[in-house]
Amino acid sequence: MNFKTTLCAALALNAVLALPLTMAPVMTSGAEMALDPAVGTWTLNLNKSKLDTAEPAPKSSVRTYTATPDGLKVAIHTVKATGEAHDMSSSFTYDGKQHPATGSEDYDTIAVTRTGPNDSKTDFIKGGKVIGHLTRSVSKDGKTMTLTSELTNAKGVKAHDVAVYDRQ
Repeated sequence: MNFKTTLCAALALNAVLALPLTMAPVMTSGAEMALDPAVGTWTLNLNKSKLDTAEPAPKSSVRTYTATPDGLKVAIHTVKATGEAHDMSSSFTYDGKQHPATGSEDYDTIAVTRTGPNDSKTDFIKGGKVIGHLTRSVSKDGKTMTLTSELTNAKGVKAHDVAVYDRQ
């Protein structure tokens, strides 16, 4: 082998050996996102849900969970029974501490804890007072998410919902 051939072979080998190192950040962030089964877009399945009749059922609701460097962000887009669009969102970690929530008249912060690999519990908090809870469970196959909530809304009405979402 001459010098040029040896140099090209060494560069090619170096590139092959270095490629996994350059992919590590991409693979790590993907692996982290895969750790949380809620990450993704979910659509409310009204036929499978059991929503409290105290409030009219929405026409639709889509929840999108996104992994962030600091935890998760959830964006909820709902079309109310009246046809009015309504958006809520929050960024949180599973630390049980209060995190701001925007777009809800019922609560202003949430505190989320993980209760299992596919499960979590959220406290709804308004003005420092817990006004309700939500449990979230993602099925083992990752296709269905069930949210069971109990809260006293801003109008003083107690509501209990079992909302079933399908992964998109």
